[in-house]
Amino acid sequence: MALVCIRHLSYRVKLPYETLSPEIIRNELVHVQQSILIHQTNGARYGIPSKTTLHAKKIYQVMGE
Repeated sequence: MALVCIRHLSYRVKLPYETLSPEIIRNELVHVQQSILIHQTNGARYGIPSKTTLHAKKIYQVMGE
């Protein structure tokens, strides 16, 4: 299943942008982090994303995020 997902993602990224290998896609997405802050009064959760690279931004755009 993982192979199918990475092949599909490689195909989707290749259409509007440059070709990215499965290794590059994996490395880009592995380094994306998000800090979750929880409000002490109402318990609301807020996500603060880390700085992303240009390739990671393109992958998220292609996937509709």
